[in-house]
Amino acid sequence: MNIEFILLIFDYFKIIKRKDFILDWILPTLLCGLTFGLNFGNKEIQTDAVVNCNSLISLVGVLIGFSIAVITLLVTSSTPNVEEIKTIITTYIRGTRPISLFDLLLITYVYSVIMEVFIVIVNLLLPIIYKHVSNLVNINILNSINLLFAMHVLFLTLRNVTNYYFILARRNNNNPA
Repeated sequence: MNIEFILLIFDYFKIIKRKDFILDWILPTLLCGLTFGLNFGNKEIQTDAVVNCNSLISLVGVLIGFSIAVITLLVTSSTPNVEEIKTIITTYIRGTRPISLFDLLLITYVYSVIMEVFIVIVNLLLPIIYKHVSNLVNINILNSINLLFAMHVLFLTLRNVTNYYFILARRNNNNPA
């Protein structure tokens, strides 16, 4: 089995800043705690959870296509801004070498694709699991964890798009256009 993607997940957690961790993980965790509390005692949680799975498959499928398109644009682009970020070295180190700002952006986008694929796979399997779980609290827990990862990917995509925008829209000091 090909498990090299785990190395990229480790790279992501090595490079994530505290403020990004708060937006990517803490905020979704708090929202999922709220969702769990609001769904506590909901007799229709099993039906709602299956509907969530179907909706997430469609949503995340679109995000996968978007993320792969951005990765393709990044890797094949030769604009001055992209060429410049390839030369800007960060303080982060992968193995024995420091990584560039370009590598940093690429790591976050590829991590995003890995998480999106993981979410689609899980959401294809969850409706089957929900049929075999009779305890509504356990279904609520599974649904909340599923929503946690979905919100994590949505907030991560928001941050990635913002970073990508600032790279593309960055104005050269000599050319304020």
